[in-house]
Amino acid sequence: MSRQTSVNTPQVLAGADDDATIVSRGLTFDGEHGPLYSGVDLVLDHGLHAVLMPGGHGQKALLLTLAGRLKPSAGTVAVFGDTAPRAIRRHCAIAAFGDIDDLDEAVTVDTVLAEQRRWLAPLFRRSRDFCDQDVMAAVFGDLEQPAPTDYIGDLGDLETFLLQIALALCSNRPVLVVGDLEQIRDNGRRAQAVQRLGAIAADRLVVVGVTNSLGDEAPEHAVHIPNTTEKD
Repeated sequence: MSRQTSVNTPQVLAGADDDATIVSRGLTFDGEHGPLYSGVDLVLDHGLHAVLMPGGHGQKALLLTLAGRLKPSAGTVAVFGDTAPRAIRRHCAIAAFGDIDDLDEAVTVDTVLAEQRRWLAPLFRRSRDFCDQDVMAAVFGDLEQPAPTDYIGDLGDLETFLLQIALALCSNRPVLVVGDLEQIRDNGRRAQAVQRLGAIAADRLVVVGVTNSLGDEAPEHAVHIPNTTEKD
């Protein structure tokens, strides 16, 4: 079940709740050859939200701006009322973004989980404890998990995608922003990923980039269609 909105129309802002988890107003990001997106108004709260726009630089830039990893050229974004990128990052984990959280194909699943725990240990003791729990089970659900001794290079795109999400959730932040769903090439496996995102969204806000509808069998979600001036 989905509820679709265009995020650049007055209707979206009518009755918008400024206490929502993420609120953007007039959000714009200028690329080398012009705006990648412009005038984006969003109100996102608990649950699963799909940002529907062409894959590429524009989609990636918008998602990373919402997560505090990029500073907008114009407009504002607030997450739990915080507007500074550094403060926003404390609320948001990111997963499955090319060139940002790519995994070394020559190491094992156990190694990347151990490295994530070590990285978090001096910063977030509570997050480290959360990662020590079976976060893989929480992410994979009834799907088969990769074995700890499996090498990253031997995993399929769905398993890699979900592993990146598990690593992101080790920080135990309340917002998860996920890169383009189309990186999972098979339609059936992509549908499985959507089901897992829906389960994860039961206790947090999950935002994912999509280039196509999630379909009638997808869990309950909202669809947002921002303006993009990017020319692919």
